[in-house]
Amino acid sequence: MRSESHWPGGPPPPPPPIAASHRKTPLGGWKKDLKDRLTGAVVVSILVTGLMLLSGTGLLRTRPGSTASVIDPDGLWAGILVVGAPLIWAFGQVKFSRMDKGFRTHGLPSLMLVSTGLAAMLQILLMLTWPLVADDSLAGHVVLTQYHANPLAFCLVAVFVIALYAWTTVAMLGFAGKGAGTSALGTVGWLIIAGVGAWQGIVMFENPATMSSFWVWAGIALLGLVLIPVIAAVRVHDRRPQNMFS
Repeated sequence: MRSESHWPGGPPPPPPPIAASHRKTPLGGWKKDLKDRLTGAVVVSILVTGLMLLSGTGLLRTRPGSTASVIDPDGLWAGILVVGAPLIWAFGQVKFSRMDKGFRTHGLPSLMLVSTGLAAMLQILLMLTWPLVADDSLAGHVVLTQYHANPLAFCLVAVFVIALYAWTTVAMLGFAGKGAGTSALGTVGWLIIAGVGAWQGIVMFENPATMSSFWVWAGIALLGLVLIPVIAAVRVHDRRPQNMFS
């Protein structure tokens, strides 16, 4: 081996360290993650509300130029939109470019609970405009037309929306898990929420509000909210040994 004296000007510099991948460090702090999730919620809620209001103009169609393909602002369209919003919002939070897939290892339970609740409340408020364009063929006492005027109708829709957001968040935490099994369960959960949510949303919007329906969805919403921090805490615990410095 050659000594340092054999190298003009000293030994060659060591090779530069391999640049740390951006996947090695979670991005931002708790407040930034909350801001990102709320920004996504604003965009999604405005999007679905805009689609609902646009359907009231008669300009929204499944096929351009076809008068037979006009999308009416009825219970069917409302049911699809109300379940579409939390699904889009949830999927937008998954960031495969990050090691933690967008779900930090510190403060995740509180982050998910707070962001889910605020996102649901935002959609609940924007949906107050939906009855303004409700199809005239709907009976005046159904939930879609009474949401902004009937307290029971408002409360029913509110707990329904909270339930959708809560259970979508639970499914998302599984989808973004570290194992194929939990990811598969999360995907199945999303599919179930999409199908059952749209079906129940259509039934809810096209019928009068009832106390029995309110209590059922209130219970489902409460259970989902309880599970969010629990599932998030389990996820953090499972990841912590591999991410001690995140």
